[in-house]
Amino acid sequence: MRPLQAAAVAAGTLAAAALLVALAGASPLAAARALLDGALASPAALGETFARSTALVLTALGAVVAFRSGVLNIGLEGQLLAGAAAAAAVGPAVGNLPFIGRLAVLLAAALAGAAWVLPAAWLAERRKVPAVLSTILLNLVAAAGVTWLVRGPLRDPAGDYPQSRPLADALVLPPLVPGTRATAAVVVAFALAALAAVVLGRTALGLKLRAAGLSPRAARAAGLDDVGLRTGAFLASGALAGLAGGLEVLAITARLYDPFSAGIGFTGIAAALLGGMAPAGSAVAALLFAALGAGSSALQRDAGVPSALASVVPALAVLGLLLARGRREAP
Repeated sequence: MRPLQAAAVAAGTLAAAALLVALAGASPLAAARALLDGALASPAALGETFARSTALVLTALGAVVAFRSGVLNIGLEGQLLAGAAAAAAVGPAVGNLPFIGRLAVLLAAALAGAAWVLPAAWLAERRKVPAVLSTILLNLVAAAGVTWLVRGPLRDPAGDYPQSRPLADALVLPPLVPGTRATAAVVVAFALAALAAVVLGRTALGLKLRAAGLSPRAARAAGLDDVGLRTGAFLASGALAGLAGGLEVLAITARLYDPFSAGIGFTGIAAALLGGMAPAGSAVAALLFAALGAGSSALQRDAGVPSALASVVPALAVLGLLLARGRREAP
């Protein structure tokens, strides 16, 4: 995105958000101050922002990897749920083995996320079923699967609420700073964002993936296996989303429950769009969305504005971006 275009989108988003706050009967300046205080003003608030950003960064990366290779993976929400379910199943079984247990949980989560895209990948390449359709439907299957698991095979017999057995305390990631919720999971997420930026932007594999996404016929003419590249990117995308679900369990919730995700996968797609389908930009957008989510409770408590307004801001930003791109491409 060009700098002037980005500035115009940001200004339009802020103006629309300020108008909504004013219509709600509150001061836009007071709302902005409350939002910033709730997201950044204290170590606990900053830790909450980083904790929320982990899954958003990873799902945004999953969207970038898939979209840049020509795969419209809209099933990141379902893949995250598959990873979380795998983590909740494996975690209690490994007991009090911090290093090996955490590694097993994260590996199971990534594999589950990758496995969840296999039906969509097969349908796309063998039956020409659009991935955008099959992955959306698989989201519904994953949500129903989580509901069944926490009420059946994974249900904690000691609890009244439908949820899985908790992970051992030794297995759960400790906070980086006492009194906050941020853990080493956020370091993993941003490290993977840096790795994705290098792979997609500076390696032969990244060039091949982009070529397969931009023009499959040209990629085939150049001797590239466009089917293999798309399938590999699809699996990597699912693995990243599954890893996001595993880290949510390992770092924050310590168990699976229903509903587990409040649209994290869809918000990750929005962050990828706002970030220009670049790993670095998507990670920054995901951090911004996490800050909005962390500050939403303060928005309602201190400024008298419904906390749901914070979830409207990302939508306004994405709509502004799409409008700007549409106007640029109209000629």
